[in-house]
Amino acid sequence: MSRVSNKFYILSFVILFGISTVLVLIASTAKTPLPAWGGYLDVGIVVLLAFIGIAIRQRDKNTPRYDISHQVAVYLFPLILVYMWLYRNSIDFNILLPGLAWRTYFFLSILPHGLNLWKFEQHQ
Repeated sequence: MSRVSNKFYILSFVILFGISTVLVLIASTAKTPLPAWGGYLDVGIVVLLAFIGIAIRQRDKNTPRYDISHQVAVYLFPLILVYMWLYRNSIDFNILLPGLAWRTYFFLSILPHGLNLWKFEQHQ
């Protein structure tokens, strides 16, 4: 039985995270409500993201460097705020803010562990 590589988990997390973020951006800028299947799809992706995030965190046995998350947050938050201000007339903030809040938190908590695993696999 072959072991799933760390890079597979990390790339799966990034791809699913991107799809989930695109879904919330589409939902928050749509003129009409999205079909119900869009919400179900997003919930399914969220469950997969949670399992993959937990797997990444459990596989990382080293102490992560949290300064990476801080550096990303320093640039990410102002960019998010500027884009929200630029597109404020076409955004439904009741959809965008809760979705963006947990996605940003989850991304920044998994980022140091993912980078540790990525570097660990390159050195093997």
